[in-house]
Amino acid sequence: MPLAKTRDRAVIEFRGDLEPVPSPFALSRDLSTLAWCVISTLSVSACMDAGTDPLALAVAPETRGAVLFADGLSTVPSLLSDHGLALEGAVEAEGWWDSWSLGESEGARLRSQIYPSAVQHLYPVMGVAGTQDVLDRNALSLAAVEAMGSVVGLEAISHALDRARRFHSEARSALGRGEGESALMLALRTADVLWEVSPQQVAMELIERATDAMGRNFGLTSYSEEELTRIRRLMHGASDALDEGDYPRAIRRAYYACQLLGVDTS
Repeated sequence: MPLAKTRDRAVIEFRGDLEPVPSPFALSRDLSTLAWCVISTLSVSACMDAGTDPLALAVAPETRGAVLFADGLSTVPSLLSDHGLALEGAVEAEGWWDSWSLGESEGARLRSQIYPSAVQHLYPVMGVAGTQDVLDRNALSLAAVEAMGSVVGLEAISHALDRARRFHSEARSALGRGEGESALMLALRTADVLWEVSPQQVAMELIERATDAMGRNFGLTSYSEEELTRIRRLMHGASDALDEGDYPRAIRRAYYACQLLGVDTS
């Protein structure tokens, strides 16, 4: 399933496992609606104070864990669209989406080639002020993750948070030196590191790991028929949930399939 096709899907179902982090800014009407749908499923003990909106929500923290950013991230496609450059930057946006369906190193290599080209489109329109806005949004996203006790201790999220902080710090320094284009490229890297722990991306990665493991183990007799049946059901369930946009369920089922297959989920 092309990743680009699922970018704007709403999350269909959350089952009381999301931890809200208050945002100091009001969300747009559509994002507020999504956030309210999510919040309405929380247990009473996880409710928020009236009048606050979540900037980020923890998804399936009892497994691999992921972070849903209700206000979105400043990625290459979103910035190109926000600044009226969707047509001029169509190649960069499509390449960015395609990169997430590749392996980790290959995908990162493709994105590193996309950043300079995307910045050539974006920086003349955004300038210093627009770049500072992106840095400010990244800072809020980082603060939201840092405030989540249920996920910040998870290895994958902790590692992503450390990398994102480093890129963000370098972006701030570059902007302070007057290197606006370099700052914007680093800001894009910051957002992409946070995208790595988004529910959609985590679900896809776990499904890919489990699928690869099944391919390697095909024909081995180390699993009973009962275990193989359970693994297949989990994998089918994970894939169906991903297609439906139900990322928490996709993450859980793929995670448990990985556990049965002995796959590292960190």
